[in-house]
Amino acid sequence: MKDLQREILNQVASGAITAEEGAARIEALEAAPGASPPPTPSQPGVELKQVRVVSRFGNAAVIGDPSVAYAVADGPHKARQDGDTMVIEQSPLADDTTFEFNRPYARVSIPGFDFHRKLVVRMNPELALRTTVQAGNLSIEGVRGPVTSDVQAGNCTVYGFAGPIDLAVTAGNLEASGRLDGGRSSIRCQMGEVKLTLDRTSNVRILAHTTLGKVAVDGAKDQIVGAGAGTLEINCTMGDVAVVVA
Repeated sequence: MKDLQREILNQVASGAITAEEGAARIEALEAAPGASPPPTPSQPGVELKQVRVVSRFGNAAVIGDPSVAYAVADGPHKARQDGDTMVIEQSPLADDTTFEFNRPYARVSIPGFDFHRKLVVRMNPELALRTTVQAGNLSIEGVRGPVTSDVQAGNCTVYGFAGPIDLAVTAGNLEASGRLDGGRSSIRCQMGEVKLTLDRTSNVRILAHTTLGKVAVDGAKDQIVGAGAGTLEINCTMGDVAVVVA
């Protein structure tokens, strides 16, 4: 019941439906708790195909949930739609946030700053996902659509992927595990550490390039898993990338 109400409120926040329509749907839910509201695109004629999550200075989790039509967010965030993309931005700062500087100890007080509160996004696992991590921690689990993640001075984990991945680490750590079966995937590591575990049933050819970093591939004969139908290109500048086939 609460999850359905939250989904309706997120649709209103993103412009998917009007406030009046949202109120009517919530009233209908309260009258018939077993009912489920039909999914509605936020723009006429435009169907959501992708979810984008931006995480800054906080912790966020994205969970694939087949019971969700598009995406539902719980925690400090702002949501909007950009074309066929639902954009969810983590907002640890409340609208009434103020800054106070107390002397003589130069103490800083920031009322309204909720650093420890976690953003949780549940999305349809078949949709594509794009994420940006800046000085924070992000976990992704059970998303089967294409996953694109850009980690800048933060940590990211991706578990249970089943579609092409495009993962980039500027300065941070990234750990991922899942299955690749065709398509083009890539991992770029400028300065950080990447640990990738590929399911042995994957079907991919690994192409590794390194400048001053290190790339290690374990469990793949001639860096080929299965028939090698797909490609996984790894570029490492100054960091460590470890790929294990298990």
